[in-house]
Amino acid sequence: MDSKLSPRQAQVESEVTMDDDQTSSDQRAGTSSAAASVVDKLKSVADDAQSGATKTAESGKDALAEKLDDVAEAVHRSGEQLEGHQDWMAKWVESGADQLSGLATTLRTNDLHGLFGKVEQLARSQPALFVGAAMAAGFAAARLGKVVVADASSADLPKVPEVFRDSH
Repeated sequence: MDSKLSPRQAQVESEVTMDDDQTSSDQRAGTSSAAASVVDKLKSVADDAQSGATKTAESGKDALAEKLDDVAEAVHRSGEQLEGHQDWMAKWVESGADQLSGLATTLRTNDLHGLFGKVEQLARSQPALFVGAAMAAGFAAARLGKVVVADASSADLPKVPEVFRDSH
């Protein structure tokens, strides 16, 4: 405080400073409360999103299992085509098809957390088989993609707006 102030002025200045400190403290408390409220809202939204994603994934398990069975059948057919030409690769492909079929069965009978654990266990215990199955699934997906694209007409493709045009 300035020494030129009267005792009354010094008292008033001290009270104003204390009020400013209290107001600042109240504002910090209000800000902390607002931040906590925002964090709680975000947690609630994240929990709702996770719950919704889990429900959606659980409901799509059977459809995914059917698709896995279809892929396993396609991989099995690919393995049959390799027999007589590259028997060693045919055995790997057949084994991958069997694993995919088993995965489809596992998918139907387990929850999501159990499934992720089993996929991880398969990848760790038999990495070559896992990679082979992944490659076979990739080949099947690429083949399916080719068929889908070949059957698509220009009317089926999405319209892309022209971004750059010459104004000349």
